[in-house]
Amino acid sequence: MNSPEPTDRLIAQGHALVRAIEALGTTEMSNPFERALAEFFQAACERRLMEIVEAAPSWVAEEILSASEHIGNQRAV
Repeated sequence: MNSPEPTDRLIAQGHALVRAIEALGTTEMSNPFERALAEFFQAACERRLMEIVEAAPSWVAEEILSASEHIGNQRAV
């Protein structure tokens, strides 16, 4: 079995982080504790995403950040 290329793994991880960030930004939490946890997790995801984007080649960063556009298209379906 072939293992995925390192760039494929980075892109997949980046897409997952973008989805998590957007989901946490749109979810309404029912109490202050949940809200604080969601904000903490969202900030951690944003930091990790920025680390990946800064270290990756520009074409990989563009591919990762384009995930946000695709998420909007999937919601419309």
